[in-house]
Amino acid sequence: MGQQNLGHDMGGSYEHELYEKCIMCNKETETLKTTHVDFRYGYVEGAGQMCRECYLGENRNLITINSRMVLDTPNNAELGEKVRQIYWESKK
Repeated sequence: MGQQNLGHDMGGSYEHELYEKCIMCNKETETLKTTHVDFRYGYVEGAGQMCRECYLGENRNLITINSRMVLDTPNNAELGEKVRQIYWESKK
């Protein structure tokens, strides 16, 4: 029986970064990549992890688009119009 290489890469790649990056500013957050989303501060479902500053900031310009709308609207111009309408409604 051959010698096993415990801890060997096995062809995959190791993740060197332990913490998530902010989806808005790309800064490293305080959130470990191994933290479940239910226990994260600043996690936006469908978008990703945000740093504290971006999550609390006034310039947080994220809107959520239902995937059903994307699938049910094959015309890109019509979809763009719907997304723009949701954007402006979020500013009211």
